[in-house]
Amino acid sequence: MDNADASKEHWPQVGTGLWTRWWGYLVRWLVFGIVVGLFQPVQEDPSQYWELKAIQVVLGILFGVVAAVVFTVCENKFNTPRVKWKTWLLVLLTWLVVKAGFVTAIALS
Repeated sequence: MDNADASKEHWPQVGTGLWTRWWGYLVRWLVFGIVVGLFQPVQEDPSQYWELKAIQVVLGILFGVVAAVVFTVCENKFNTPRVKWKTWLLVLLTWLVVKAGFVTAIALS
């Protein structure tokens, strides 16, 4: 077996074009969403603590997926040279836009 086959054996495609580095961004945003969901306080009925905590974690996972999609598209469209300050600006803007969307959707439901 040559070295080219060994490196492709168990890893998913990194992606090209608009979806370059998708897997890495997805993992980072999912970890962020799950951690925020786990450590968010439950302010409603304490007898339903675990149900409410599970809902918070699921919403955190959903937030992470949406944020990863938005960030991946923005990073690969507007910051192809990977300038550090632009990346951090896109992280902040992604968080703000996705959070505003989630808060609006929850408020309207």
